[in-house]
Amino acid sequence: MRTKLEIPIATSMYNGIRFYSKKGYVVTSTVDEQGIINTKRSEIKKYEKGKNKHNKIENMKKSIILILKGLPSKIIFIILFIWLMNKNPILGIRFLFIGYAFIALSIFAIDNFIERKREKNVFKFHSAKHMLINAYRKLKRVPSLEEIREYSRFDNDCSTNLVTQTAISFVLMFFVTFISNSFYSLIGIIVSNTIVLILLQCSFLNFLQKWTTIVPTDRELSVAIAGLNAWIENEKKGEGEV
Repeated sequence: MRTKLEIPIATSMYNGIRFYSKKGYVVTSTVDEQGIINTKRSEIKKYEKGKNKHNKIENMKKSIILILKGLPSKIIFIILFIWLMNKNPILGIRFLFIGYAFIALSIFAIDNFIERKREKNVFKFHSAKHMLINAYRKLKRVPSLEEIREYSRFDNDCSTNLVTQTAISFVLMFFVTFISNSFYSLIGIIVSNTIVLILLQCSFLNFLQKWTTIVPTDRELSVAIAGLNAWIENEKKGEGEV
């Protein structure tokens, strides 16, 4: 019997979910236009090679757009930061903290807006992945379709929370710069980052996930369940489990 519950690393796609394994393979669970769900196991190296081969031009376009989109704001930010540091180092540090938080949230908002306009299914599969993992952690088994509906579409471990965590941390450190005593400033930085970590673990930093997830239908949830079942079956191979 399995003594430790292993949580798979999963990512959402426009037509399904990928489940990665430490053993070097990936299970993809997808659905076609007719609603037929298909699960497939591939070696990670071969899978990534094939994916990159088909998406090489698309990835290059995205990289160029990302660079061009962030370049003007970064140039302006650096110029203002250097100018303020020469004028007043404290003002420069404050600008660094508050400016970085603003840029992080702005880029997040723009990316999220563009992605929603282009492909909403990714957001539904993102939600389905979170609900599946939350149910799996609680039940310690693959949930049924009825059970999975009861779980949150938000997850503390979602990468979206990195944006929230970064923005809040830098804003708090901005306020810490108003403390004149160096020792108390150091304490303020430690306390502020500790507060953010506590908020993260208590699920108080999940609010940005309202914009990176969309309530899934049974279609997305069924794909998620099928993928986890396939992942578990592949994990059991060679372990002598029944």
